Amino acid sequence: MSEEENWEPPLEDNGITLGPEESLRREIEKSKNLKVERLKLRDEIEKLRAQNDALARRNRELEKKALNLEASPSEQIPARAAALASGKKNFCNPPRRWSIFLLIFNLLAIAVLLYFLLRK
Repeated sequence: MSEEENWEPPLEDNGITLGPEESLRREIEKSKNLKVERLKLRDEIEKLRAQNDALARRNRELEKKALNLEASPSEQIPARAAALASGKKNFCNPPRRWSIFLLIFNLLAIAVLLYFLLRK
């Protein structure tokens, strides 16, 4: 027996036999849907490749910066300057100028208080 003799007409989901025009129309719709899906997937693949390339470039740039920083430690930014650049304030280690200013201010305040105290 050959395949042609065992051919059965395609059945719809509810068991009704479809005519050849309806079967062809369904196959065309399936084909169109598959083409649309394939195009969407191609677009998504292109977007992901572009994103991957951008991330790879960024990674190379960061690696170059890291190598440059390791190669020249004398040119590295001090920790305080790096903290200021990143927006963090370091209250534990005030600048030396502030401590000198506060010392002079306190000494002047004590002198003024002593002056007024001894004047009485």
